[in-house]
Amino acid sequence: MIKLRTFFIIYGIANAGLILYGALALLNPNILFESFSVHVYQFPPNANLAVGYLLAVFRLLGLFNLILGVVGLFLLWRYRINHQIWLIYTVIAITVFSYLGPIILDNSVGNIGFFEIIEHIIFIFILVSAITMRFSKTISLG
Repeated sequence: MIKLRTFFIIYGIANAGLILYGALALLNPNILFESFSVHVYQFPPNANLAVGYLLAVFRLLGLFNLILGVVGLFLLWRYRINHQIWLIYTVIAITVFSYLGPIILDNSVGNIGFFEIIEHIIFIFILVSAITMRFSKTISLG
């Protein structure tokens, strides 16, 4: 069974990764746009509105991941103080659903590199950790 400390380490790293991904996408959405324009669609030179819209969507994805990563870390910290089980379930839901956005984007673009592989590995760890925590005797699920 998973120990609570391992759960905190995995979800702490995962939420810190969400914050990093969100900050990078928010501050520099061209990182995502360049991969999109190379592998999915080349916008014509006069498609400034479409390019601007897509950059705004990538910034929005970054903002959501940044906010949810901060909330996930905050809720992990609150659980260490309060030990309320709903905090664990909320952290699991926030983290799993937040990782789905970047993973779906990466897979739809079709550009899987080193950082995307790390993202997939972290996603597997958070899924296994969530499933194991659900059936663990470490916390009360009642």
